[in-house]
Amino acid sequence: MEGQLCANLEISVEKPPGASPPSFIALLKVYRELLVSRIRNTQCLIDNLIKNDYFSTEDAEIVIQFPTQADKVRKILDLVQSKGEEVSEYFIHVLQTVTDAYYELQPWLDEIGYKPSENICSKPVVNTDPVSRYCQKLRYELGRDSKFVMSYAQREEMLLEEIYSDSIMELVSFTNESLGKVCQLEALFDDAVGLINEDGETIYVFGDAGIGKSILLQKIQSLWARKQLEIGAKFFFRFRCRMFSCFKEDEAICLKDLLFKYNCYPDQDPAEVFHHILQFPHTVLFTFDGFDEIYSNFDLSSVPEMCSPNEPIHPLVLLVSLLRGKLLKGSKKILTARTGTEIQRNIIRKKVLLRGFSSNNLKEYTATFFKDEGQRTLVLNQLEANPNLCSLCSVPLFCWIIFKCYEHFHSMFDSHELPDCSVTLTDVFLLMIEVHLNRSLKTSLLKNNTRSQAEMFKSRKETLLALGKMAYKGMENSFFIFEQEEVSSVNISEGDLQLGFLRTVKGYSGCDNQCTYEFLHLTLQSFFTAFFLVIEEKVGAKELLQFFNECSSTETAQPTCLRIPWLKKQLAGKDPFRNKEHFHFTNLFLCGLLSRSKQKLFRHLVLPAVIKRKRKTLITYLGESMKSHLKGVTRSRLPNYNQVQVQPNFVWMLRCLYETQSEKVGKLAAKRMHANYIKLTYCNAYSADCGAISFVVHHFQKRLALDLDNNNINDYGVKQLLPCFSKLAVIRLSVNQVTDHGVKILYEELSKYQIVTFLGLYNNQITDVGAKYVAKLIEECSSLEYVKIGANKITSEGGKCLAQAIQKSKTMFEIGMWGNQVGDEGAKAFAEALRNHPTLTNVRLTKNELDDEAAMSFAEMLKVNKKLVHLWLIQNQITAKGVKYLSEALKENTAIKEVCLNGNLISQEEAKAFENEERIICF
Repeated sequence: MEGQLCANLEISVEKPPGASPPSFIALLKVYRELLVSRIRNTQCLIDNLIKNDYFSTEDAEIVIQFPTQADKVRKILDLVQSKGEEVSEYFIHVLQTVTDAYYELQPWLDEIGYKPSENICSKPVVNTDPVSRYCQKLRYELGRDSKFVMSYAQREEMLLEEIYSDSIMELVSFTNESLGKVCQLEALFDDAVGLINEDGETIYVFGDAGIGKSILLQKIQSLWARKQLEIGAKFFFRFRCRMFSCFKEDEAICLKDLLFKYNCYPDQDPAEVFHHILQFPHTVLFTFDGFDEIYSNFDLSSVPEMCSPNEPIHPLVLLVSLLRGKLLKGSKKILTARTGTEIQRNIIRKKVLLRGFSSNNLKEYTATFFKDEGQRTLVLNQLEANPNLCSLCSVPLFCWIIFKCYEHFHSMFDSHELPDCSVTLTDVFLLMIEVHLNRSLKTSLLKNNTRSQAEMFKSRKETLLALGKMAYKGMENSFFIFEQEEVSSVNISEGDLQLGFLRTVKGYSGCDNQCTYEFLHLTLQSFFTAFFLVIEEKVGAKELLQFFNECSSTETAQPTCLRIPWLKKQLAGKDPFRNKEHFHFTNLFLCGLLSRSKQKLFRHLVLPAVIKRKRKTLITYLGESMKSHLKGVTRSRLPNYNQVQVQPNFVWMLRCLYETQSEKVGKLAAKRMHANYIKLTYCNAYSADCGAISFVVHHFQKRLALDLDNNNINDYGVKQLLPCFSKLAVIRLSVNQVTDHGVKILYEELSKYQIVTFLGLYNNQITDVGAKYVAKLIEECSSLEYVKIGANKITSEGGKCLAQAIQKSKTMFEIGMWGNQVGDEGAKAFAEALRNHPTLTNVRLTKNELDDEAAMSFAEMLKVNKKLVHLWLIQNQITAKGVKYLSEALKENTAIKEVCLNGNLISQEEAKAFENEERIICF
């Protein structure tokens, strides 16, 4: 109907030259009901009509008297039309100019082809629409708030643009299988990639503490504020989930207040703005940071499933309802949480795993951080020489701390080198504390302060103890926000606050009039908690180990966040938001602080007898805990191996053992494994964990197998495994971000010892360069029998090198090359290598861009080869012609059991011609 009316009107709007001008009065009459239904804001029209003297104040008062919006529009139309053509045209000009307020009418304006006359163009139009004004204010405030990042080295701010660096972001399935990388932030909102549940509305971003979740949200916020994030979002509301812990159990708030009071309040007509948001939820983007950091005693089971946007209710219910789409259904939402936090599948639209810095990301970040080229080169050289430090730097937070500490000491002493020995996370945090304390001291203009770390800590013992006491009190209840009263109760002074360990945060709930505080990062609170447990003499064995007990749950799965009571009955007293990573970090730091190497530091802070007692308690517990943990793991008998399948919690155990730096503890752990095949798949292990793994594994006396598939190891992790390679007969590093550099390390080490039988490297980032190193290993290492190197970036060049090496090997049983691009040239080389091979039985060349020419080469090979059992040529471009070559060749080969050709260019009708040859599998 609308289109038909527009077609009829074109005669009157677009008159030929010399004809009378179109009638805008008629236009308004024809489209009266369309305009009445789509104009939602009348105030902007009235303001502009008055400003240009088209309306009097009496006209405006007449319009305002009407009760409904539709009646107001009708009256405006009546008045405008009664005042003539110029006023009628100006009315349409306002609709076209103020696009934010009247965007529903823009298609209509395009359709009628309206172009303002010269006279009307000279008339000013001011956007007084409250929704538009609010959007502008929101962009301004969020842009201002996201401009700076708080430094982890002192109370100073750094420009986001100067400190943000890309890291590895990976779209994953519900079972955390990779669905591809996120290269542009807009891709997070693009349903063409990574969509796993079209009914869900929440993009779930997860990763370890310090991996960059919060700064990612800050980057998204900054891009949106500068209109550089084109995702159709007019509104952006961001929440830090830990702040919901400030709301009391009996507190109630409506959705409008939650949005406006804790983000940005409209200057005009809040009711109109909120109504617009309710009407168009798809224009709203929410970010909820740190869902696992909510701690609340509020009983979610006492509330109904549905809630009204206008009725006051507990804020946690509003949060849950927003995430589940019960409120503002269709809005975009990003939710972050730490690894191990389970979110119910029905709310998730996409899952995004943050993996930290790749080696290239780290180089880019170093270049961003250190502007001076000489200093940058020095740092990169020192990092390259210390894989342990490089591994820690793959976590953005730890990298930032290390770089800030380096920068500080370099500025104080002119030259400062990064440590060249094993560095633990405890060392890094102790260094950060030293930097904070050091910068608080007044130094001479001519002489820098050279006080030792031990003296520095001793001089500020009371401050450190007070901070530790408050951290401990919060940690006991998984509470991360502290009110002024709590700060004062532990005697933290204003001077202590200036050290920069704590920062003020905007409080939610009724504590707006007084300051609320948080530690700069959750891991810093964990560190101070552990510090308190060490230096407080009254802490007994029970308190010392209490956070280990918190982590030693017998449940097989992590507790589920968003465990909605009306969907699944939760256990009484269980916190539905609880995640244990902050306890794990506390335990890790406790092990580091009680290590022998730290005794020199702590003898100035606490009696040696107290440290000795606590260390003995901890070491005894670790031994018993390792024994207990390994009793419960899954064990399997494999040919030549006793396999143990460990859980992610075991990685935390290894991290704690490594922090102790006790060879005795490492040997004990190795002894109690009672296995020679350690399976650590899907354990969320990252590169620094390889140092902890080596710390234990290098104590094994016999050869063993190590399976680290599907983790986040990368090249730095491979380097950290150097102490293990003399023991490893099986090494699996598939799906681990390993590049050619990592493969070079593997070749250099494994070729030394000549004991490896199995090498798993599929789904990494290996090119032809890395393939040549694998080829050299195959050629030089007579023990190697199995190589899995599929789903990499290997072309015909790398394929030919591998084939030539296999041809020379007399021990290879299997080569897995699926998902590369070796093409026909690579296939010919493999066919030639297989022709007279004495041992190779399994060859997988699935999805390798092979066609009938490759099929012909394999057919010729099959006429000669009598050892091959399985040949997989799945998902290539082989036609019925190529299948015929293979089928004919099988008449001369009785050894092979199957030639798999599923997913090639063969129809079911064509496949019938090969039904008599059962070894040819087309479907």
